[in-house]
Formats: sequence, C-alpha cells, structure tokens
Amino acid sequence: MIKNIIFDLGNVLIKYTPENFLENNVKKERQEKFIETVFKSKEWLDLDKGTLSYENAIEKFAEIIPEERENLEKLFKNNIMECLMPIEENIQVLKKLKEKGYNLFVLSNFHRPAFEQVQNEWEFFNEFDGGVISCYCHLLKPNQRIYELLLAKYGLIPEETLFIDDTKVNVEGAEKIGIDGIHLDLPEMLESLLKNKGIEL
Repeated sequence: MIKNIIFDLGNVLIKYTPENFLENNVKKERQEKFIETVFKSKEWLDLDKGTLSYENAIEKFAEIIPEERENLEKLFKNNIMECLMPIEENIQVLKKLKEKGYNLFVLSNFHRPAFEQVQNEWEFFNEFDGGVISCYCHLLKPNQRIYELLLAKYGLIPEETLFIDDTKVNVEGAEKIGIDGIHLDLPEMLESLLKNKGIEL
C-alpha cells in the first residue's frame, strides 16, 4: 500500500519553459545556438549537480556566445524565474494528497539559486514532508544513489513509495530499487494516473 509520494518538480509541479526567456530576449536567428550552448550543455547539468556557480557558468557560456553576454547575465541573475511557473491544477492535487494523509516528498534536479527562490516564493513547498535536491547532494537522477539517499533520509520503504517524474529514465531509476513509478508525459494526466495506481483523491 502506498503511503509516500515523491514528486519531481519540472513539468510535474512547475512548468519549465525556457522558450519564454528566448522569445523575450534572444534574437530569433541566435536562439538555436543559445539553446545548444546553455540549456543542452554539460554545464547545465553541473549547475543541477551544484558543482558550478552561476557566475562561472556565465563566463563559460560567454566564451562560446560572447554576443549574448547581456542575456546570459539576465538569465542567471533573474534565477531563471522567467522560465518557471507553477502548474496550478497539479498543486491542487498535491494539496488533496496531503489532506488524505499521504507523506509527500520532492526529488528534483535543480540549480541551487533557482530552487531557493521558488522554495521561498511558492507556498506549495509547505506541503512537503522533506526531499532531496540534486544541487545539495551533488547527485543527479537517474543515479541510483539519489533515490537511496531519499529513502534512507526519511526511513521510507520502497514498496510503500510512489515516484512521479516527467522523464522516463528517471522513473526507471526509481523502479530499479523497488519504488513504484508514474511517467508523467503530460502534466494534465496527473490525477488520472494517480487514480490508476489506486491513490485516493
């Protein structure tokens, strides 16, 4: 029986749309290079892992796209907030689960400054009983150790735990150690997929 539900953040509870920033700031003909250099880079993962600071990231990216230095500074000094927005219908589901008595946790790959800003600004973080964020433990999903860290930290039993993520490989990582999983392909499917797992709402 499921007692604990672990949530990823991006595209589960928080809409992640870097295209908003690009449309508002980066010239059309430069957007593809900006995406490749920044959002699809190894450095982006290092930011998630907490092994690279925003200041150093700006310098590294500016070496490749010096013409975008101003936009790089704008992106990181604004803590990426222009790319992030709460998914309200799923936050309502989160609150219903809390009312039903489920233990709720967060497990997410996230940059430290951006995470600290959303955690401070968005009250839905108060619903969580705990969690593990990649930038503090220097581990990224789907590394098995990050799931084990969360289980150990809160004394959770895998068979009593469900993990929800928008990335299939991350769900498979959880399933490998006995945690049940939901691959949330579309954010609006959350409620129906929980019901399919026998979760009361």
